Amino acid sequence: MSRRLFNRGGRTAAASANASTTTTIISLPDYEPLSFPLSSTARRELIELSNNRGAAPYEAQLKDSIRHLGLSVSDLNERLRRGQDRLATVSERRKEKDTDKTAEEERLEQQMPEFENDVEKLTREAERALRETIDRKAELEDEASVLEDLSTTATTNSIAQTRGAAATQSRRRRANEVSSDEEEGAATDEGNEGDQEPVTSIVDIFRELRAKKRAEYNGLSVHQRYGLNNDYVGFKKLWHEAAAGEDGPPLPDASRWFDSNGEPDMTIPSRDAQNGSFDDDEEVAVSRENISLNCPLTLLPMNEPYRSRKCPHVFEKAAILDYLPLRGELQCPQTGCSQKFSRVRFEDEFYLDEAMKRRIQRWRQAEQNRQDMDDEEDDDPDESLLVGSQRQARGGGGRGVKREAKREIS
Repeated sequence: MSRRLFNRGGRTAAASANASTTTTIISLPDYEPLSFPLSSTARRELIELSNNRGAAPYEAQLKDSIRHLGLSVSDLNERLRRGQDRLATVSERRKEKDTDKTAEEERLEQQMPEFENDVEKLTREAERALRETIDRKAELEDEASVLEDLSTTATTNSIAQTRGAAATQSRRRRANEVSSDEEEGAATDEGNEGDQEPVTSIVDIFRELRAKKRAEYNGLSVHQRYGLNNDYVGFKKLWHEAAAGEDGPPLPDASRWFDSNGEPDMTIPSRDAQNGSFDDDEEVAVSRENISLNCPLTLLPMNEPYRSRKCPHVFEKAAILDYLPLRGELQCPQTGCSQKFSRVRFEDEFYLDEAMKRRIQRWRQAEQNRQDMDDEEDDDPDESLLVGSQRQARGGGGRGVKREAKREIS
């Protein structure tokens, strides 16, 4: 048994001795972090993502949201103004007759304060929601720009890094083939490899570009973000025209839409203000625009009024599209305007003027009412003999509507 142990131990010692004599020390190269340049397939997919990022549904929903917010606020404030005007009319008539308050006047006096508070609250909430929607829209626009820059930057860097990696492998192969007396030169080449820039993560580049865009947007003042934004301008016009009425004070300049703290000013100046301090303020429009409901190109009332983002002129959409060439630019068709437009940039240079559209709709309704009244008079030519006083009152109303229609068109 002891011999077997001795022999086993002897063989083990011999094997260990042989192993120790054949062991060699291999020096490992310095650690290099893993790097994966974009492949040609990845580059193509990144470019495809930039060109077709699938944001169209979101952009369409944001556009619809902006439109509905403006129309809702316009309807609310228009109903409030009509109620206020009705209460003022009823109260004035009652005072002229020196009678007691009617049931209608008491009902309006009871309902109007609460209605005013509700409309003011909802208007401010809608305005705040509109600014948030504009922020989301700007974020999508920045995303498109970021993806475009990312595809260009990442593709350029990836090609350079791929070429650099190929050059590195080629130098390594040459270094392995050099003779011992050239090892010093090979070491110098390997040292140069460390000067190569590592492969930058595409995700990191995307985050850096997005953070830069966000910082640029956040650095804008509220006037730059919203006061110069056509969506906000359209909303402001809809609200002001509904709340102040066509005979009310003009809409102040956009520089007055926000206070020093960046809070929006959603108050309507008193009707007497237009004849007071506003007359001496150059930053506020003191004279109401003489707006025509007719397209300068067709000379007919517009159905789809599109306003220029570069100038205050409005055209029928189909007419201005026919006017603009497929290539190149043309000067604004309005006499005296030097702005130039292009059909390929139509969506960027024009937008649907909802305030003008509603004004046209009111004019058409007034025209329809006048036509209906004329038809009723034609159906019964002897009506003046039967109910002369009623006919006279109704005729006066028809003339009032006609004057209103003329004021709209002028």
